[in-house]
Amino acid sequence: MAGRFSERLIEEISRKSDILEIVGSHVSLTRKGNKWWGLCPFHAEKTPSFSVDPDSNLFYCFGCHKGGSIYQFIMETEALSFPEAVERLADKAGIALPDRNEGHNEAWKNNRKALEELYTRTCNTFHWMLKNHPGAQHARQYLQSRGISEETSDAYMLGWAPADGEWLYNFLVKKKYTPAFLRETGLFSRKSPRWSYFVDRLMFPVMNSRQQVVAFSGRTLQNREPKYINSPETLLYRKSRELYGYAQARGALRSAKSAVLCEGNLDVLACMQADIPYTVAPLGTSFTEEQARLLKRSADTLIILFDGDEAGVNATFKAAVTAEKAGFTVKTALMPPESDPADILLNKGPDSLKRIVEGAILFFDYFVYLLSAQTDISGEAQEEALEKLTPYLEAVGSEVRREAYLKQLAEAMKADTATVIRDFSRQKRRKIERPRYTEPAEQIPDPSGDELFLMTAVAVKPEFFPLLRELLAPEMLRDSRALSIYRVLDELSTGESVPRTDVLVELLEDESLTRFILEKAATEVYNEKAEETIRDIVNRLVCRSITEERAELIRGMARESRSDPDPDIQSARIRRIQEIDQEIMKLKYQAR
Repeated sequence: MAGRFSERLIEEISRKSDILEIVGSHVSLTRKGNKWWGLCPFHAEKTPSFSVDPDSNLFYCFGCHKGGSIYQFIMETEALSFPEAVERLADKAGIALPDRNEGHNEAWKNNRKALEELYTRTCNTFHWMLKNHPGAQHARQYLQSRGISEETSDAYMLGWAPADGEWLYNFLVKKKYTPAFLRETGLFSRKSPRWSYFVDRLMFPVMNSRQQVVAFSGRTLQNREPKYINSPETLLYRKSRELYGYAQARGALRSAKSAVLCEGNLDVLACMQADIPYTVAPLGTSFTEEQARLLKRSADTLIILFDGDEAGVNATFKAAVTAEKAGFTVKTALMPPESDPADILLNKGPDSLKRIVEGAILFFDYFVYLLSAQTDISGEAQEEALEKLTPYLEAVGSEVRREAYLKQLAEAMKADTATVIRDFSRQKRRKIERPRYTEPAEQIPDPSGDELFLMTAVAVKPEFFPLLRELLAPEMLRDSRALSIYRVLDELSTGESVPRTDVLVELLEDESLTRFILEKAATEVYNEKAEETIRDIVNRLVCRSITEERAELIRGMARESRSDPDPDIQSARIRRIQEIDQEIMKLKYQAR
């Protein structure tokens, strides 16, 4: 996971970061003994089971079993990638990161920071304009006509871009921004650099997981096309990665463990008005795998709330496949034909919209519901239905669930189950082979073996690794998991420095092994007589290794005795056997 960041740098950043400060900004913590406890931010609970150990810079929840380093906490709570988490903590700790893009790191950081400041300033300006400028009266009236309250408008920092296309450019130049810089901001036309992309539009700021404004979406107020204009991609913004409303929904997503996916910005606001705060929408794209992964960090269920027209139904199918691949429980809200959430809010009220969302059904049941509405579901219609459903069935990770769906589909179409299953297999063969998401099986390591028990103990108590390295050669380890722990600890050990558990868990590639180490660290199972336990196991492993070496020496002597043995080699073997016998006696004496 380290990527362009060295183990040394990751360790230094971790050592200079205060996990209590980071976690404490999300969770109210109370000290009990040498740990701090609070309500878990990753699942709903009434009794605190979430612990933070400031000595090891680790967190662990005994309820949902989520745990990790300070990096992992930042990644989970703020939906950041590992490099983004490193950059965030390094900046907070005042640590310079290595050069990026052939030595242009400083310029890259400065440009990014300047762009962030510009977008924040522009967002605040547009928001002020909407609330106060006489020219924004029609924008305020539009929001009122759509049932959007001032409270919701403020929560999403809605704004208004003036009707004068050069106003924003002139305003920003007065604020000392250079024309060259403004050309690269994504706010102005490439052909006419002084002309804003957004003219007389209702402005929807797009915020990332850190609540930093990274882009805008602007809706026309003059009934002209295009209805919406979205910011082009910039240093800050990748449309396949961001979701409108995510920053505002993040806390509610974690609490509800569910996400509602809408088609448009106004639909998100409508859901907020209906007390459905865990709602997001893509921006000018279909629902992407990156967006699905972002939501999956906080939610287990995805409810698709798309328009009730034909285009909305087709988009629902595509989104369901993406969500299923990401491991969601996929549900679909039953929208009335030719309507959208904003229309429901306006014409039927917030309670009606909330009932529609709360009444969402599993996507497969939604498909059967659509199928049952058809007048003819025989012959060619059956084949078309199966062809349409095949991408979703392929995305289903469970063979048992897929077979159950095929049986239900056969019943709905009044067709033979075996025939439907055969047709599905043929549909799959016609398609180009592509990898399909499957939920990895949980495999918690069995700690009963001496090697894994030893290395887990040293992972939790890394101050004993110098002792271990002195007593045990890595080739004595046969368990690949134990050896992987040894190698990472060895890489982290230089000079007098002692490896850290929080850095180790970031560098291990085996997720089940990482979770196992975190659990043992949280339970303090290795705190009692740690050094004595480590020495005892090391002695057993060394004894096993040299006993096997002794047996091989004897076999070698026996083989050569059948021919003409070299007396010097035989004498050396005898001496080594005698040394081993003495070592074994010494080890057995130490074990008493």
